[in-house]
Amino acid sequence: MKILIAPDKFKGSLSALEVCQAIEKGIKKKGKDLEVIIHPMADGGDGSLLVLKDYLSLSPQEILTVDPIGREISARYFTSSEAAFIEVASASGLVLLSQEERDPMKTSTFGTGIMIADAIAKGFRQIYLFLGGSATNDAGMGIASALGCQFLDEQKEMVKPIGGNLQQVKYIEARPHFDFKNINLTLLCDVINPLFGRNGAAHIYATQKGASPEQIEYLDEGLKNFSQVLQQQTGIDVSHLPGSGAAGGIGGGLVALFAARIEKGFDVIADLTDLENQIKEANYVISGEGKLDEQSLQGKVIDGVARICAKHGKALALMVGKNDLSQENVMGLDTSPVLSIFERAINLTDAMSNGAKYLEEMAAALTWDSCP
Repeated sequence: MKILIAPDKFKGSLSALEVCQAIEKGIKKKGKDLEVIIHPMADGGDGSLLVLKDYLSLSPQEILTVDPIGREISARYFTSSEAAFIEVASASGLVLLSQEERDPMKTSTFGTGIMIADAIAKGFRQIYLFLGGSATNDAGMGIASALGCQFLDEQKEMVKPIGGNLQQVKYIEARPHFDFKNINLTLLCDVINPLFGRNGAAHIYATQKGASPEQIEYLDEGLKNFSQVLQQQTGIDVSHLPGSGAAGGIGGGLVALFAARIEKGFDVIADLTDLENQIKEANYVISGEGKLDEQSLQGKVIDGVARICAKHGKALALMVGKNDLSQENVMGLDTSPVLSIFERAINLTDAMSNGAKYLEEMAAALTWDSCP
């Protein structure tokens, strides 16, 4: 019997690989003739590159760039023979700032643009950009600036590419350093938020990046203005494009300015790691993530794995940190059982600190004939 373990990370607790290892350890306690295949997964958010680099035997590229507030840092991206893989979080991530430094009015993605420019200068024409974990709300102006664009106000004066200046932008001088007709820029994300509005970049994500309620409204108006300027100058309307609000609006800006493509991170990573064939060859599949909720059904790892399992008639069990889905939505996933660490742990701290132990216990107790 072949069992495939294909979970996402448990954010703040365990990496996807650590989740796999804990579940594998529990399964092997059963002492049965079981073949276990581990297949750590991700959906395009932060940490995705950590998953991909081992599958694809990627080579690291270390360069000097700048962080979200302009300090010089060393950052790393990865390359295969044909493509470059870059995480926004590595140069423009929230993790690079202290709590006091977080302010999406002042942060910029310029450092990520330096990394993209470096990869293109080295000859890579396929760029995969992972959009999770940004500290920014600049609609990709920083990236575009590093690639040759200038943003001007009503007086045709250049404005700094930061979130707080989105409302001032009235003109864009696009003089790219590279010919983007021959460059494929693929944006991988795990969200479907539009650029602005109540479900847009500012209202949904700017709070965690340090914005006040007043700043959120200001940033949202800025994104709306920027969208209008983009449409006027490029003819491309990204205002309601799913995923255009990812990473503080990077999706919208780069689609309009550089003909980038927004892709569901899970789908691309599943394809690059041959997940579907692994599921086809397995008897049972186990997936999981830190929190199972309605967002899990919108292109996240569990949703993607469930879709492939349903396609090939494979049994699926879920092991999660906490289950916040209604029973009706759980049934829609066509999975059994759904096991939760939170139901076993004493409290949240226990669940986060001892997640591997609980996963091992749940895997050891799993009865295969109880699966559909």
